[in-house]
Amino acid sequence: MKIPQKILNTSVLVFVIAFTVLCAFQIKKLKFNYDFEAFFPNEDDELSVYETHRNRFEWDNEFVLLGIENKKGIFQKDFLEKIEKLSNELKDIPHTDRIISPTTIKNISLSGLAPVQKRLLHIDDPSLYKDDSIAIYSTPELIGSFFPKDAKSISIFIKTKDNLSKVKSDSLARNIEKAFNKYHFDEVHFVGRIVAQDVYLKNLEKEFVYFLAISFVLVILFLWVSFRSLYGIVVPMTIVIISIFWTLGIMAMMHQSLDIMTCMLPTMIFIAGMSDVVHFFSKYFEEIAKGTEKQKIYPLILKEVGFPTFLTLITTVVGFLSLLFSSIQPIKYFGLYTSVGIIIAFCLSYTLLPALLYFFTPKKLVAVHDHDNKTYNVMRKILFWIFRNQKTIIITTCVLLVLSAVGVYKIKVNNILLEDLSDGVKIKQDFMFFDKHYSGVRPLELAITIKNKDKTVWDYDVMKQLNEVDDYLKKEYHAGFMYSPAMLTKNIYKALNDETSGEGKFPTVEEYEDVKKQLTDNKKNKDLKRIITVDGKFARISGKINDIGSLIVNEQNKHFEEFIKTHINSNDIEIKITGAAHLVDRNNEYMVTNMAQGFLFSIIVIIILTYFLHKSWRMVLVFILPNLIPLIIIAGIMGFAGIELKAATSLVFSIAFGVATDDTIHFISRLKIELGYGKSLIYAFKRTYFETGKPILLTTFILMGGFVSLMVSDFQSTFYFGFLICITITVAVIADIFLLPVLLFWILGKGKNNFIMQITLRPWQIDDLETLVSIANNANIAKYMADVFPHPYTQEKGTSFIEFATTNTTATIFAITIDNKPVGSVGLHLQTDILRKNAEIGYWLAEEYWGKGIVTDAIHQVVKYGFENLDIVRIFARIYGTNIPSQKVMEKCGFKLEGKYDKTIFKNGEFLDELIYAIRKQ
Repeated sequence: MKIPQKILNTSVLVFVIAFTVLCAFQIKKLKFNYDFEAFFPNEDDELSVYETHRNRFEWDNEFVLLGIENKKGIFQKDFLEKIEKLSNELKDIPHTDRIISPTTIKNISLSGLAPVQKRLLHIDDPSLYKDDSIAIYSTPELIGSFFPKDAKSISIFIKTKDNLSKVKSDSLARNIEKAFNKYHFDEVHFVGRIVAQDVYLKNLEKEFVYFLAISFVLVILFLWVSFRSLYGIVVPMTIVIISIFWTLGIMAMMHQSLDIMTCMLPTMIFIAGMSDVVHFFSKYFEEIAKGTEKQKIYPLILKEVGFPTFLTLITTVVGFLSLLFSSIQPIKYFGLYTSVGIIIAFCLSYTLLPALLYFFTPKKLVAVHDHDNKTYNVMRKILFWIFRNQKTIIITTCVLLVLSAVGVYKIKVNNILLEDLSDGVKIKQDFMFFDKHYSGVRPLELAITIKNKDKTVWDYDVMKQLNEVDDYLKKEYHAGFMYSPAMLTKNIYKALNDETSGEGKFPTVEEYEDVKKQLTDNKKNKDLKRIITVDGKFARISGKINDIGSLIVNEQNKHFEEFIKTHINSNDIEIKITGAAHLVDRNNEYMVTNMAQGFLFSIIVIIILTYFLHKSWRMVLVFILPNLIPLIIIAGIMGFAGIELKAATSLVFSIAFGVATDDTIHFISRLKIELGYGKSLIYAFKRTYFETGKPILLTTFILMGGFVSLMVSDFQSTFYFGFLICITITVAVIADIFLLPVLLFWILGKGKNNFIMQITLRPWQIDDLETLVSIANNANIAKYMADVFPHPYTQEKGTSFIEFATTNTTATIFAITIDNKPVGSVGLHLQTDILRKNAEIGYWLAEEYWGKGIVTDAIHQVVKYGFENLDIVRIFARIYGTNIPSQKVMEKCGFKLEGKYDKTIFKNGEFLDELIYAIRKQ
């Protein structure tokens, strides 16, 4: 039994309202989260190496560095006293493990990075400051660690407890900040995971609101320009807002949190959902303007818009689901939940939107979709320009591809830890301060395993090889804050010899015995266990380097591995690069590879789908090219602009490909439908171009508005994501408007010259007489004309007609021309008396041009001319009941059948029906 429409639509509204309320309550549970380690590649063996290593020793990224400036110089008593007080206060703050400050390093201790025998700084005696300065700056391990070369600041190292929760991290960060703010230093630079985490989360919360707000404003603007109605804004916005609510509600139900990736999710849903609504709206009010009955519109939309939109849903979802190839959990969840949101938006567009339109359809939107407006005229001119300049378009495309290929060759894969933040963010400036004045903040971590069961780290030959590694790291990586077995060895040796400064000499075999005794006697000391296990089988070398980017670091790592092969006995010692920073670099490499796999997956799926629909490999090529070309161009732009390939920028290609294919699908699907109606190729092309052109342009603006909002982000990855997709979408729509018609014509066109013709109307001229007589002298034309149009058509009749067309004040008659050659005629005949606000249209066309959409184009032009220049409100036509092609032309041009008169026309000895078609001025 068929459910009544009112009950069905009411049920939809009730369900939507109920589920929306449920989701609104669930959204309250959503939290913002920045789990740094969630971005580590899960399938990488190096992740297990890192986890084992840090469990054996300590976490290499759980630290805070304070860089405290004093513009007068650090050797000032009041400044050093404040540093000492601050250092002592920091020790008492909960969740700190140890504090290493230049003012608190005093005696031999295995707890420090640079053990000494007596105070490093004689704070209470300024007369010794000069000697202290000489001693400090002759000790290389202190420079770049605790002291910069310019002596204008001091660094304090704070080792925090491992694996602190967000709450504890925030508490620790606030307490540290509160402590140093009391002393009013010239400048304090505050860096570390707990600081970065807080900054990221605050920016996420802020940008989550910014993205939505900017998207809303821009989309509202585009909707107003398109529909000029409050209803035309409220309804589409309602659809997408509900889609976002449902998606976020489902995430909350699944206990997911918002991170740097899923923070963009509402924007993705917003722009994808709006595209569905715009295509639905445009078709709905186009049919309303034509006078199509409401009950027939929805099935028509499903056929002509719904199916293409469903195909675009598949391609867009495929683009986002390709992110499941990633080994990074946040990337996977972003792809998964964005896909869910886009599917929800599609379903609501074809359930909730019809329900809303059922209960209320505003009349104001109808006029906006009338065919006789500026948009259609612009699209008409563009179409004719395209097919008169096909070679230019192809050559331009080829040139752009060649240039882009050069740019693609220049692309580099790179990752800088805090490059994700803009330079205006304080923590980014603080990181840059440590890179400039100290050895940097980026952790450098080596895991050392003694493979020979008969040896330990304590053995002299092992320790000496580790010292060579230290020297290499300092020379090639410019590492500072070094913490290693060999460094402890040299510092203990230096202390045993009562040396308080100098580079530190590595002991000889004989000299090493006393040092070894110190080490082995204290092997259970908790500080020593941080770098060497009690059994002496495992050790670590830890330091800090500049954040120079993964590209350079990877090259350095390759050289380091070569050094290990030639200088380290691999039978005794195994050295592996590990640490959080190293895994982030690995993550970037994995992301690029995963996204390449996902992009290939998207292309394969879309190729299969296209072939299944069209059963033609040439159509597959035509479909893929306009959407692949923008990606090649964007890659070229990246290469020339120096935009590096990394996790964020690699996301662009799969997603942009899925989004860019939407317009191509709508164009090709509509063309196929028009051809299915039996229309000529040229007419089908023109109708497709006119009907899909405006929605394509509008959805492009909406997509641009959504992605432009991402460009206000302080996160560089989010900025580049929005920027690159905006360029891709722009290039894609240009390719769809200019290149796609040329490629389709190449596949489908047989009468190629038909497309190059531009149809224009102009007054008849006496010089047209010979052409007029030759084309009008046709019985197949005359049989549908009044008897005043005779057959045979003589030169005398042609002369009379041209005189009438050029002198009669009650008729506006034009020659239909192609390349200025007359091929037919169209005119408006003004009525008189009480019918003076009406005009009758008449037309005919040379038989060789029938079925090419030429008359339809001419009627559009003359109707526009009539309503704009003549004092009329209605144009009508008298069509023979047997003239089916002319009846179809009337319907295509927006004329409505107003009446039918049986057997009123007497032509060629028989009575025929008369049909009255009319169109009224809006």
